[in-house]
Amino acid sequence: MTKAQTYVKMRPGRRMAVEVSQRDAFVTAARAVPPREIAFLAAYGAPMSTLIEAGRIAREIGVSADLALLGEGLAQEEFFYRALADRVGAPFHVGRATLDTTASPARAVNAGVVYLAPLGAPYRVIAAPRGEALRMLLEASEQGRVVTGLALTSPRRLGALVRVERATEIATQAAMRLDRLDPALCARGEMRPAQTILVGAFGLGLIGLAFVAPWAERATLSILLWLLFSATIFLRIAAAIASDASRPSPPLSDADLPAYTVMVAMYREGAVIPKLVAALNALDYPKAKLDIKLVIEAGDDETLRAIIAERLPPRYDVIIAPPGQPRTKPRALNVALDVARGDLLCVYDAEDEPAPDQLRRAAARFAESPTLDALQGRLTIVNWRDCWISFMFAVEYAALFELINPGLSALDLPVALGGTTNHFRTASLRRVGGWDAWNVTEDADLGLRLARFGGRVGALDSETAEEAPNEFGNWFRQRTRWQKGWMQTMIVHTREPIRYFREMGFVKGVAGLTLIAGTVMTGLFGPIFLLEAIWRGIEQSVAETNVSRLADVYTYILTLTGVQALILPAWVAMRKRGMRQYGRALLLMPIYYACVSAATWAALYELIVRPFHWHKTAHGRPRPQTPPQLAAP
Repeated sequence: MTKAQTYVKMRPGRRMAVEVSQRDAFVTAARAVPPREIAFLAAYGAPMSTLIEAGRIAREIGVSADLALLGEGLAQEEFFYRALADRVGAPFHVGRATLDTTASPARAVNAGVVYLAPLGAPYRVIAAPRGEALRMLLEASEQGRVVTGLALTSPRRLGALVRVERATEIATQAAMRLDRLDPALCARGEMRPAQTILVGAFGLGLIGLAFVAPWAERATLSILLWLLFSATIFLRIAAAIASDASRPSPPLSDADLPAYTVMVAMYREGAVIPKLVAALNALDYPKAKLDIKLVIEAGDDETLRAIIAERLPPRYDVIIAPPGQPRTKPRALNVALDVARGDLLCVYDAEDEPAPDQLRRAAARFAESPTLDALQGRLTIVNWRDCWISFMFAVEYAALFELINPGLSALDLPVALGGTTNHFRTASLRRVGGWDAWNVTEDADLGLRLARFGGRVGALDSETAEEAPNEFGNWFRQRTRWQKGWMQTMIVHTREPIRYFREMGFVKGVAGLTLIAGTVMTGLFGPIFLLEAIWRGIEQSVAETNVSRLADVYTYILTLTGVQALILPAWVAMRKRGMRQYGRALLLMPIYYACVSAATWAALYELIVRPFHWHKTAHGRPRPQTPPQLAAP
């Protein structure tokens, strides 16, 4: 009996310690060997230390070693898959191929396998295996089993191949996704006959009253606007009172964090690509669990060149949306939605700079609240000192994202989402039909549609820095598009009013219509209503008439309350964002909302002549060398 055996035999209480020590030694030795799915790279010059590090990361966060290696940028995708092809004795596919059209494009890309049409090609299948499929392929090769008729390529090449060869199908699916799910919810359709008849009858009635009884026409319009503006004011005040910063949820460990897809749809954004990539690289989230989709339009060479110059790691997937109509941001997002690999998904704009811990906060909030389908983060304007238009834009955003939207969420009412810093459960987003490619303000529509499908939207306590337009023309075109989209949304959700209220419920239904119709009608008639109230007050004061008449009292109260509903939330939000010293610039509000009204009338014209035209908002514009002081501190 050896000395070691005697020691164990004489001290049985130490047997477990010996076994644990031996097991630890075995585990330590095993960890010094890279996992099978990446170990083969050592023969192709990959440093052993890099492969061991990728294995460690994979164990810590709970992903396959190939995802850790590529997601962390420790190896280039092209090198990895060329080496894999050589290892298993398969050709590496480059270029185009005639694909079998049996499987859907999305299923082919997600599975990493495409079948070729039987046209005498030297192989029948092109694959870009990941995870378990990769391990099985390597195991078969090590056991001497030859896989015939197979070519390998990288996931990026496979995705590009599918998008080129199945371009028409992908473009159609992206444009018609919601229309095929439910045509009544898609802005592509025209107004329903009942809507047209109702609007026509109302217009003819007002014209008739103008000739027969002008006072009745004026009274009818005043009452309707009074009711709508009253509801809008009440909704804003209730939301502002109910708003409260949501507490952070308990953080998740790296191993418990889900895969997260980050989408950015861009068009002619070459100037801001370096800034965007820096912001996305700064996200504090396991890189191997990130699936970043940069979606650009076909023919946008400016943006593509800027992206190529960044030499992005494999966690970035550059998607060129196939040509098609309408050429809108939501259509581009739908192209990427079908191939999103994350359980959670968020959308940013090209100029955004999200807080580094935002994805972690969102993932923790979703984990804590299983009934949440979406989260809206706060947007803050970084260039609010540039000029008066960017300042007023920042004030508007402060009130919306600090008070109004969080308040609506707290009251469990429909939220008109902002176009960026939206976080979703990917399954929920697909369930409601994704984005409406034909709605030029797809975010507001999606917020109402989520509510109709029973979804809940929460407020995320995290900020994203964004750039506001600092040129009036740029701002006006953007606001015209937004107001046109809100009109489209109002038309869509009033097509079937009985169904709308059945799906929403009465309270949510009224709140949703007030939110949308109030924004449109306030833009069209708000300044006119305010000027009329002021003029009537002056006229009666000069004429020394009795101003206590009930209608006039209500009008003055409404006007005063409406002004307060705009100014007070803005003032509170400005204080929260450290903008209090510029409070006197709130005097610019009447001018700003007069410009909003002009943009709303322009939107009404565009809705008639070119309803789906998308006004591009230019980002990365030159900023003033010396920002103007809007008001003394």
